[in-house]
Amino acid sequence: MKNRRGSVIVVVLVLITLASLLLARFMEDNSLELSMATREIDRQRLRVDAMSELELALAVIAEIRSVDLNKIHAPSQGFEDPHAYLGIPPREGLEVTFEYEDESSKLPLSNLDKNSLIQLLYALGLEQRDADRVADALVAWTSKKYESLEEEATDAAYQRAKLSFKPARRALRSFEELRTIGVAKDFFFDENGEPTPLLEAFKGCVSLYTFSDTNINSASDALLLAQGLDLNQIAKIRAKQDTMQKRIVGTPPYFRVTREVRELLGANAPIRKFDDEIHLMWVRVTVKEGRAKCRVNALVAIRDDVTYASPVTDPDAEPAVDAAATGGRISTSTTAASTAKDGTTSSGTSTSNKVSTLTRTTNSITPGVILPTPVTIALGGRTINQSLNYPFKILRWSEDNGPPAPTPNSMP
Repeated sequence: MKNRRGSVIVVVLVLITLASLLLARFMEDNSLELSMATREIDRQRLRVDAMSELELALAVIAEIRSVDLNKIHAPSQGFEDPHAYLGIPPREGLEVTFEYEDESSKLPLSNLDKNSLIQLLYALGLEQRDADRVADALVAWTSKKYESLEEEATDAAYQRAKLSFKPARRALRSFEELRTIGVAKDFFFDENGEPTPLLEAFKGCVSLYTFSDTNINSASDALLLAQGLDLNQIAKIRAKQDTMQKRIVGTPPYFRVTREVRELLGANAPIRKFDDEIHLMWVRVTVKEGRAKCRVNALVAIRDDVTYASPVTDPDAEPAVDAAATGGRISTSTTAASTAKDGTTSSGTSTSNKVSTLTRTTNSITPGVILPTPVTIALGGRTINQSLNYPFKILRWSEDNGPPAPTPNSMP
């Protein structure tokens, strides 16, 4: 009898132990699922916050531009901290950081001829002979009329490659293309395919986008040297900028007109390619709340003259078109037949079209906001236009809100 009672106690204890283990496992699983659900909700909420903060920054930039001669010069113009400008703090618990990078502080690569490329590469540290060779290969890659003087960068060399191909015959659309260009790839990438310091310096001085002028307020020393300014002139510009940064009453901390630079350096200063305003700018917004974080990056066209190299027609089909010589434009002659009321037929010729312009009408105003096709609708005698008069164009967009939340099936 005593042995039977002891056995019952042992069985009960074992059952209690198993139940405790099952309960602990159940609570652990539920805690993990709750944590993942909370994290996903935080990600979605912070994404909305980040996009709202980006819109706030763009609104402040648009307002400052409207009251300051329709120009944007530098973040110190007043949009460094949009919340401080408006006097409205972020919502409680939200930490917001704004960063700006002036893409128009660089030289448009599609506008550079061979001599300009040589000067730039020489200023970046290449020997004169090497700068000549790399510039020659780059021009041959982008131009339809120029044949490289370097054997490794000729059409025949590309056709003899393990996987034969043809030169792009248009402006670069990605810096990764440099891996393919003969001669140039040996200077921009090492034997392991890793970018060299020259490539990073080159990317810091040139832009794949095309715009009219470079903003001298944010141009680098290497870029100024490449454009013909000497060290003494650059020192004068930096000293003037340091003085302006001290916020003397009535003096903005940036050059408002290029005439100020010319008066500083002299009438013969080589600054014809420079301007005093931003044409294209990266706006980066980072929001944090607790351990959650989201970052959005938008490349914003402040001016309407910004273009980008678009695909062109087959070089074999249109051999007379030179993308480098026409600044990213191609002219096509198309015969259009039209039939008149009397049955006769007439023909006409189309005008040249800029294939790379980004000023066309689009229904995508901001990422994640897609409007219906802009049409005019009459309701009760009233006309409604289903489009927004958005002040800027967002040309590129990326976001990072952390690694994706793990699913229960992916957990070890």
